[in-house]
Amino acid sequence: MVLKTELCRFSGAKIYPGKGIRFIRADSQVFLFANSKCKRYFHNRLKPSKLTWTAMYRKQHKKDIAAEAVKKKRRTNKKPYSRSIVGATL
Repeated sequence: MVLKTELCRFSGAKIYPGKGIRFIRADSQVFLFANSKCKRYFHNRLKPSKLTWTAMYRKQHKKDIAAEAVKKKRRTNKKPYSRSIVGATL
């Protein structure tokens, strides 16, 4: 059985089924928060990019190394070619 997790709209944390706080705005937009701390900061219009514990801050300041895909360095293959030998006579 696979549990469908959702992400907090403020912090980016995983929210498991039955957890979290759901807020529905007057324009019918749904926001899901991990806890009351995230909800409070959202309503106070704080930017998640300025709080060090949020996923957005970690992404902007390149702290989340595990999530980044590490690119492998490719080595270029040198193609062999024939060189003429100087002073060789047939």
